[in-house]
Amino acid sequence: MKKIITAMSLGVGAMLANAACPTPALNTQLWWTGSGKVEQVNTVGTVYEWAADFSTGDGCESTMGYWFDYDDRKNDHGTSYAVYPYEKNADGSAIKPMMEELGYVAWDYVLGEPEAGAQGEYPYNFVGFGFNVVSAKKESFNMSALNGLCVTYTSTIDAKLEIQTDFSGDHSCMATLPASESPKKVDAMKSGTDFEQEDWGEKGKATTFANGCADAFSQVVAVKIKLAGANGAPAKGRLRVFEIGPAGTCTGTGSIAAAEPATFSQKSDGNGGIAPGGPDAIVAPKAFNNARVTLSGRTLSIVGADNAHFEIVSLQGQVVKSGIASASVSLSSLNAGVYMVRVAGKSVNMSQKILVK
Repeated sequence: MKKIITAMSLGVGAMLANAACPTPALNTQLWWTGSGKVEQVNTVGTVYEWAADFSTGDGCESTMGYWFDYDDRKNDHGTSYAVYPYEKNADGSAIKPMMEELGYVAWDYVLGEPEAGAQGEYPYNFVGFGFNVVSAKKESFNMSALNGLCVTYTSTIDAKLEIQTDFSGDHSCMATLPASESPKKVDAMKSGTDFEQEDWGEKGKATTFANGCADAFSQVVAVKIKLAGANGAPAKGRLRVFEIGPAGTCTGTGSIAAAEPATFSQKSDGNGGIAPGGPDAIVAPKAFNNARVTLSGRTLSIVGADNAHFEIVSLQGQVVKSGIASASVSLSSLNAGVYMVRVAGKSVNMSQKILVK
């Protein structure tokens, strides 16, 4: 039988004596701390040590949460990716080696320049890390009893703590994690101004929450930390997570290990794992150009794109405005909504999503 590590009041003997599999129950204590060198996150019930078939050894499915990474390559044809510090171990885990060597999870991230692709309707750059709330599947769980979440972390740039649900579309609830080079504890509450819905979805198609982000906590699928370039700008940096759990449970304990490699070398494969080939799998991202698109009210500014041509495209694919790129383009004639700005010229080729209010 697999070794069991439990943070719940339910005794091991009682659980094994019960013929029925235990029902997942919300853990209101600290979910995960790297100091325990456990790679799974205990959000609902009992965490069992890693098993290839995700079983507990007694015929029941494990309720442990699994860390994963994600980025803009798979669905948005982007160029961003994560980089792990160590190779996978013999069991195929890229997280366990970090637990053994560092006692926390750490990734480098490379935010590439956004690209328009055949399936990339709204291309922008992002890399994220997170864990499923229940088992290795994306099952939702009611966490309304929590006041919110807390996390102790470091991040080179501002990050977002995201509550993923199975019905929010592009309106996920997120709280800001300010950039910090040293371990920083943040308690993010589910109400007030800490968690807010981001509104990049097409009006009337993506689901909003009737009761704000309190509704998001009622059907949590995963908890994520997301990094994105400001206005799609490329960026590089490092994220570390030392502990995470319900609001009020984090201690703020965390320190950067002396054993941490100065350079991470295991590029992610875009599916939560490491790309084959080790350090040689990392390729230099496409050269970034200096063109930038910013929107202030109804005035669009395109800089660093001399003699380039721009198009503004609606969600239906219709070009609603075009011309020569300049520092002042009036959008007063456009309806409110999401548009794609495309800029092309001799030294620039970029796309960026904007929200016109």
